[in-house]
Amino acid sequence: MSTLRALLERHLTAGDPEAALDVLAPKLPGMPGNATRKAYLSSARVYLRWAQEQGVGVLRARPQDARAYLGSLAAAGSSESTLHNHATRVRTLYDLLAELGAHPGPNPFDGLSLPSQKPEEHRLMYTGEEIGRLLAHSDAMERALVLLGSRPGLTTSETLNLQWEAVDTRRGELHARGKVLPLDDELYQALREYGRERGHTDLFEARGPVFDVQGDYGLRRVLFRLCSRANVPYKAWRALRNAAGWHLLQQTGRPEDVAEHLGLGTLKAVEVWQKLQKKALETAPDGA
Repeated sequence: MSTLRALLERHLTAGDPEAALDVLAPKLPGMPGNATRKAYLSSARVYLRWAQEQGVGVLRARPQDARAYLGSLAAAGSSESTLHNHATRVRTLYDLLAELGAHPGPNPFDGLSLPSQKPEEHRLMYTGEEIGRLLAHSDAMERALVLLGSRPGLTTSETLNLQWEAVDTRRGELHARGKVLPLDDELYQALREYGRERGHTDLFEARGPVFDVQGDYGLRRVLFRLCSRANVPYKAWRALRNAAGWHLLQQTGRPEDVAEHLGLGTLKAVEVWQKLQKKALETAPDGA
């Protein structure tokens, strides 16, 4: 056992997680090359690379290290199911390390508080107060981004692919999803302000992408930094879009309007907001 521990320690100290994985792979669940083995190796690889970057001793990891790791995945926009899968697989990795005498225990991934996987709780959303704080601490670009996510409910793809040609500041209209979306006053003013910074005015229209953000990761990073600055718990971009759907349902009470506005293909996607709405009504104080 001590020889194996020394071998793993040597590979990890040398910054060679792949060599460490080669030692551990035969003992992980699944068979060589099948989906189960690949999934465990993938999760272990992500964790070992994170530990290396953060200077965490894998063979001496503690519960606070496990919490920090899962926190980094959440900050990068990982879904609840992804967090649960990673926690399960890395917990298994530490069970194996303990069995081999390479980790003293207890398992650092035991007893972690993980996000609920109940469908009605998957729809995390930014509250009105949180959105207000984000806007109060945002620059012109960040303000436009937050409002595009929380008012018309643009997806990450729609936001990243939005072109200035689709923004009509004279009429107060946004062309997206193959239709014209009206802009409320706050979003209209935010796009005008940001547009002036980028040379887009009523008289001189800019062309090309509205936002110079590189991919989903870049968008998550912008939102994460803004949340940190505004002291708002970070939630993924979809939480802005969920806020848009929730508030529209509150205003209209019509699930079909929400589905049509957000470009959803089925009313099924609105059911979660309806459950949240019902729960909010049931828990509201009398007379509220």
